[in-house]
Amino acid sequence: MQAILALPAPNVIRRLTAVLFTGQSIASLGMTAAVTVGSIAATHLTGTTDFAGVPTTAYVLGTAVGAFPAGRLMDRYGRRAGLCIGFLVGVLGAGLGAFALIAFVPFALFLAHALMGMSRGALDQGRFAAADMVTQEKRARAVSWVVLGGAAGGIVGPLAVGPSSHFATQLGYDSLAGPYLLGAAIFVLGSLMIFSLLRPDPRDIGRALALTAQEDVTQELPARNFFQALRARNVQTAVAAMVLGQVVMTTVMVMTPLQMTEHLHHTLDEVSIVIAAHVTGMYLTSFVTGRIADRMGHAKTILLGAGLLIMACLLAPFAAETWRLAVALFILGAGWNFCYVAGSSLLTDSIQVNERGHIQGSNDLLVGLVAASGSLFGGIFFERIGYVGIAVGGIALALTLFGYVLRRVRAPILPAA
Repeated sequence: MQAILALPAPNVIRRLTAVLFTGQSIASLGMTAAVTVGSIAATHLTGTTDFAGVPTTAYVLGTAVGAFPAGRLMDRYGRRAGLCIGFLVGVLGAGLGAFALIAFVPFALFLAHALMGMSRGALDQGRFAAADMVTQEKRARAVSWVVLGGAAGGIVGPLAVGPSSHFATQLGYDSLAGPYLLGAAIFVLGSLMIFSLLRPDPRDIGRALALTAQEDVTQELPARNFFQALRARNVQTAVAAMVLGQVVMTTVMVMTPLQMTEHLHHTLDEVSIVIAAHVTGMYLTSFVTGRIADRMGHAKTILLGAGLLIMACLLAPFAAETWRLAVALFILGAGWNFCYVAGSSLLTDSIQVNERGHIQGSNDLLVGLVAASGSLFGGIFFERIGYVGIAVGGIALALTLFGYVLRRVRAPILPAA
């Protein structure tokens, strides 16, 4: 196999990484603005709170389902094509959400959230596109910079709900249609940006880099499927970090607002402060996570993440004041970030360059299904065993991850199995 292109200069890599960071920021902003009002829109359209959780569930399941075909598409046609299509699916979903509110069609709202979730599943592959373009010693930093783009959604997205709602009202539409219209417009911009600026394609750079740096000596071997790759120790470690980190974070995070309002009698404003602290921990810690992972190694970084998850689960059940809960949820988000960034980088290191897209997409499918399960069954667990029981379960899972990785912390990290 011959190199597809000459390796670009470092400034080109920085420019492409900046494009991916901006794309992730745009995606996160548009998604969050729409998803923030999903439960309110469902209640408005159906006249009951019984369906308030359906948009979020549809979105999370869509995220899981969208990741796998997006990965296969990127293997065949490149990262740029896959990300562009991801944004266009987001345009369709957000536009359908606005239509649902204007035409008063509840089912269209649920389908809209599923489509936006599929869009998110594709766009989350942007972190792997950044990983394609650099060598192993810089890969975690590249992933972390793109993950950092998610902070835009957590911070700016909710703030955009009010202005976009007022704009929709001025147009004579239902005010709740505003965030969806905003999302559709932002996704159009994102698609145009990726199509115009993400050149050369990160997939092609990754293939050329693998040959030049001799990272992937098995390049001519047939690509494995996800389950074949999962037999490798390093792939198992990467997937375990992302899956277990996701289920602990999602379950505790989803149930914290319920604990605050039902048992601790906090206001919604106080809930917002705690969730804002959590989102900050999830994304802004990317400033340091990638550098830590590249210097200390993936396994030790995952151990730090598991330790932070354990600490958060120990603190949260005994935190009654808003600031204590905010600290606990910040730590919870930071623990997820350590596992997510290090796991994503390790997964890329551990598979052949010609199989990255579909294996990474399969991994995100699994992570998304776990997140959906945590969200869906969290309420049942909360009713049966309470917030303390959920925290204990989180500690058990995080300890499992910690013990699993600890056995391998001295083992060398191989580029491929």
